[in-house]
Amino acid sequence: MKNTHQHSLDFLFHPNSIALVGITTTEPWHWTRTFLEGLIEFEFDRPFYLVNPKGGEIKGHKVHASLQDTPGTIDYVIGLINAQLASRLVEECAEKGVRAVHFCTAGFSETGEEERIKLESELVEVAHRKGIRIIGPNCMGIYCPQSHLSFSPAFPKESGPVGVISQSGGNSIYLVRQAALRGVLFSKVISYGNACDINENDLLEYLANDADTKIIALYIEGIKDGNRFRRALEEAAKKKTVIMLKGGITEGGARAVAGHTAALAGSRATWDALCKQLGIISVGSLEEMIDVLVTLLFLPLPRGRNAVLFGAGGGASVLIADEFENRGLRVPPLPPEIVAQIREFTPVAGNILRNPVDYSQAAMNPEAVGRTLNIVSRWEGTDFLVTFVRPGQFPASQISEIQVNFLMSRFSMKQGHFPKPVAMVLEPSILPQEAEAILAAIRGCISSGLPVYYSFAAAANAINLVLNHTERQSKRVLGEDSGSCS
Repeated sequence: MKNTHQHSLDFLFHPNSIALVGITTTEPWHWTRTFLEGLIEFEFDRPFYLVNPKGGEIKGHKVHASLQDTPGTIDYVIGLINAQLASRLVEECAEKGVRAVHFCTAGFSETGEEERIKLESELVEVAHRKGIRIIGPNCMGIYCPQSHLSFSPAFPKESGPVGVISQSGGNSIYLVRQAALRGVLFSKVISYGNACDINENDLLEYLANDADTKIIALYIEGIKDGNRFRRALEEAAKKKTVIMLKGGITEGGARAVAGHTAALAGSRATWDALCKQLGIISVGSLEEMIDVLVTLLFLPLPRGRNAVLFGAGGGASVLIADEFENRGLRVPPLPPEIVAQIREFTPVAGNILRNPVDYSQAAMNPEAVGRTLNIVSRWEGTDFLVTFVRPGQFPASQISEIQVNFLMSRFSMKQGHFPKPVAMVLEPSILPQEAEAILAAIRGCISSGLPVYYSFAAAANAINLVLNHTERQSKRVLGEDSGSCS
C-alpha cells in the first residue's frame, strides 16, 4: 500500500506541463497572478499555459480562451475559477489528459452551507469518475524546488530535507518564509486544504517513502480516516523525524477549523496520546516548529544536557539560565581551573566567569572571545555552548560595531570549529538600524552552520524538545519505553 501511494503521487511533484485556468487578465496584483509569478521566478522549464475566456497576453505569455485551445496534453491544472465552475473544469480536464487539478478556489464545504457542501461532493464525484486527482479545494497546492514548482515567488529555489504537509495555505507560506530566513530548506511542501480527494494520509504515506525528505513537519486541523492516519503516522515516525502541530485543540480553535477547512478537530487529549504513543515531536506553534527544525538541522546532537551560556549582560545571564534550567537543561558552574585559564587574558572588572559567562567588558575583543569559547568548549563538564546577544540593550550607535566584532565577522565561530556544538540566541529588533545588523548576523550564522534562535525561551525549549525526542527514541529502540512527547 505504501509503495502504491509513493508511485501514485510522484507525478504531482514533477508535472511535464501546467495550465493556470482562471488567471486574471486585468488586475496585475490579483491573487491568481501569484502562481504565474512563482513559475516565472523559479524558471519552470516545461510548457505552461494561461487560460481565461477574455484571452490576451500576460508578461509575454499568451492567454488561451479555453483549456481546449492549449496545445498538447496537460499534466497538471491549477484551478483559479469560481467554485460553481469547478466540476465543469474537471470534465474539460479529462478531455486534455490532465492527471491532477489543484483548486486554490475557496467557497466549498468550509463555508458550512449546504449548497457549497454539495458543490464539493459533486466535484469529488466527477473527479473519481474521470480518474483525476484533486488537491484541495481551498489551498495553495505544491512547492517543489527540485521541479521548479512554487506557489510563491519568495520561496527558496534550493532544495532541502524538510517535507511539509499543511492543511492551511497561509500557514505553509509563513512556515517556509520564516524557516528559510534561518537556513531551513525544503524538499516538498503541500498545502491541501479541504482534502476532498488527496488527503493527509496520502501525503504522509508518500513523504514517509520519499528519498528527498528526511524530516516531516505536519500542520493538521482534522483527519479523514483516523485509523489510517495513525498507521501512516506510525510508519512515518519509524523512518523519519516527524514534527506535528495540531490546530483546533480548543473550543474556539475547533470553531475556527470548521470555518477554515471543514475538518474534524479532535481533543487535545487525543492528540497528546497519539504523540506519546508514536514518538512524534509535538509543538504548540509555527514558531516552535521552526525552532525545532533549526535545531534538528544545525545543532549537532549534544551528548548530554550540560550547557555553557556565554554573552553580555548580568540580567540577561540570569534570565537565560532560568529558561534553560526550567526546561531540564543544566547550567553547571565553571570549575576554578577553567576560570583561572580565562583570567590569564580577561580583565576581572565587569566580566563574571561563572556560567552563564557574562563577558560584558571583553565582548568587543574577538580574540579574547574566541579563546574563552575554545577553553570552555574543551571542558568535559559541558555538552554544548549557547552564545547570546541582545542588541536592544546596547546604545544604537554601537550596533554596527557589535555586528562586526561580536557576531562572527572578526572571529571564527563556525559549527565544528569548537569541540562542542554551538548555538546562537539573537534577539530581533524592529528598529531599522538594529534590524539590518541582526539580519546580516543571521545570514552569517547560517553560512557558519549555526542554529539561530530569537529568544532565550525558544532556544531552551527547542533544544529540550529535540533531546527529549532523542532520549525517548533511544529507549524505544532498547525496549525500555513506550514513547512520549512533550
